[in-house]
Amino acid sequence: MLGGALKAEGRRQKAGGRRQEAGGRRQEAGGRRQEAGGRRQEAGGRRQEAEGRRQEGK
Repeated sequence: MLGGALKAEGRRQKAGGRRQEAGGRRQEAGGRRQEAGGRRQEAGGRRQEAEGRRQEGK
């Protein structure tokens, strides 16, 4: 039982470390979201172009 408890405690500490990493990753993800937002605008522009081309094709 004691060995199991120690293992569980070690896992908890690891999980705590991972949480900090996850926090850092969240900030990165936030930055990526801004990038994605910029890309969405680009994609929106491309969609308009594509629609314009479709109309030209008619």
